[in-house]
Amino acid sequence: MVDGIAIGRAVKWSRDPEPRVTAGSPEDEHARLALAVRRASRGVEQLVRLLRPVEAELFEPEILILAELAPLMLERVDRGASADEAVHEATSHTSSDLLLDARARLLDGLCHAPRSVEALLEGREGDRVLVIQSLTPSVVALLPPRVVGILAASDGKGQAGGEATSHAVILARGRGIPVAYALPEVVLGVADDDLILLDTTGSVASVWLSPGESTVADGRRRLDACLSGRAPEEAKVAVPLAHLGLEVHVNIGSLYEHFPASAEGIGLLRTELVFSGHASAPSEVEQFAALRLIAASVGNAPVIVRLFDAGGDKPLEWLKGPAGSPSARGVALLFTHPVILDTQLRAIVRAAEHVRVRVLLPLVTCAGDVERIRALCHGKVDVGAMVETPAALEKIDEVAAAADFICIGTNDLFASMTGQDRADTQSLDASALRMIERVIAGAHARVRKVTVCGEMAGDPHGAQVLVGLGVDAISVATTRFARVKLALRDVTINACRAVARRALS
Repeated sequence: MVDGIAIGRAVKWSRDPEPRVTAGSPEDEHARLALAVRRASRGVEQLVRLLRPVEAELFEPEILILAELAPLMLERVDRGASADEAVHEATSHTSSDLLLDARARLLDGLCHAPRSVEALLEGREGDRVLVIQSLTPSVVALLPPRVVGILAASDGKGQAGGEATSHAVILARGRGIPVAYALPEVVLGVADDDLILLDTTGSVASVWLSPGESTVADGRRRLDACLSGRAPEEAKVAVPLAHLGLEVHVNIGSLYEHFPASAEGIGLLRTELVFSGHASAPSEVEQFAALRLIAASVGNAPVIVRLFDAGGDKPLEWLKGPAGSPSARGVALLFTHPVILDTQLRAIVRAAEHVRVRVLLPLVTCAGDVERIRALCHGKVDVGAMVETPAALEKIDEVAAAADFICIGTNDLFASMTGQDRADTQSLDASALRMIERVIAGAHARVRKVTVCGEMAGDPHGAQVLVGLGVDAISVATTRFARVKLALRDVTINACRAVARRALS
């Protein structure tokens, strides 16, 4: 979800348009589908031109998705499927909300009926809360200003790619639009123009349908307080958290993302997001220039550069698994692309001559991964290991001995250890917290500092638990930086340890 409070009348987004009842000839269906693909591609390209660069780059991979889907769908039509069937078959196993977005555009194109919230709002006044079954990035990107909140459906298993980290949620968070997820039957039960109050400022979202006057009045007071408190937040967190022995860094995934003045560094530079819109692997010069540009905003603060973390729910057109290991991810996938890996490492080593960069390896499985990358860097930069796999957890002593620092990716670590989707894992579950304890103990035994960069670090209560467990640093989304640091400003180390003990029990 996205933090905030919203009060407004419901505007309901309709389901997918109905497919054509009777299919035409293969030639007709081929022409229908080809036209829908062109319309969908043009729509995304126009959106990219309209948006701010930081938002536009989120959509650039969708252009590649459509280009990849087109020949597969057209082949299905040529084998006898209707255009509608081809779209549904090609997009039935969604790996990201960008694929959901592409699917919606294709279906709209087949029906010649592009939909928009702006059109739904014609003749309706006042603030509105969008009520939608499947939230896609394009819907969020084109929301008019008077849509002040979003209520979306979730079956409790998490949307493709993880609700908290989806492109739609990233866009909403950047625009300050609160997002809450509810069960599908709840969303279906909302009628157009119903009054809705969303409050997602707590650890669990609260949703009121047709609330009473006193509830609305209380919600408006909290909304006013929330809005008036945002401006001075950053000013209140300028002082480091030395009393906790904690550094607070930020996660960056764009050339244009704001770096808070009091952040102590970039704890996670997601290079796969920076270059996700490229049709081919970025050159050494492109990567070097991007690193210099990003580091320019942080002064002398450290920049932790994670190597391209692709595979799984983060596909890159130019970094795919080999035929013998199509599901390869993280550093294992990079080892199968030695040219791309070597190019990225050369760019980082080159940047290290000018700025404080360090290398971070995604999905490390053993000390050998770290040693191999260190050799490729010729020992010119520090090399850290991201502990987010059962293998790395089991070998934490060896991994910590080989690495210069440790970073815990709580999202993937908890998911891989529990078998759940990364969007569903409960980060405050006692067994999950014991994993973190084990990593910290192993790293500190080797005098290695530990950072946590997963979603747990971006939650004020979760951050207190992490401090109590003994982490040295946390790295959070830029939009959550002030709130998390403010929550830690006035707590003591003993209070955090008590919170951690309670969570562990």
